[in-house]
Amino acid sequence: MKKIAILRCLRSNDVCTGAACLEAFNERLGSFSIYNNEELQLVAFWSCNGCRDCQIKSENGLEEKLQKIISIKTDIVHVGVCTKQRSVNGIRQTCPTIKELCNRIEASGIKIVQGTH
Repeated sequence: MKKIAILRCLRSNDVCTGAACLEAFNERLGSFSIYNNEELQLVAFWSCNGCRDCQIKSENGLEEKLQKIISIKTDIVHVGVCTKQRSVNGIRQTCPTIKELCNRIEASGIKIVQGTH
């Protein structure tokens, strides 16, 4: 059984219930279609700590979240589209905090998949 976590942007709480991510997970839609009939367990549905241009190592709560994701032996973290920020020219780019989180997650041996629904 693969252990899956979903990482999302804290700012998405203003407009998002998480229902589309959870539906995609449960129905194997969107980015979760790669698993076909594999047995999956959703072990975390977590968010960053917001846009404060933070350094993860100095953000105790964010570091705790990261260590929890690692300690529960998560296999794969799916990164929600909400983590992409619109730039002036309309191109979506991953926010720096999410990029750093993803780098740390991958360095711990956990696979990153961009996207959920």
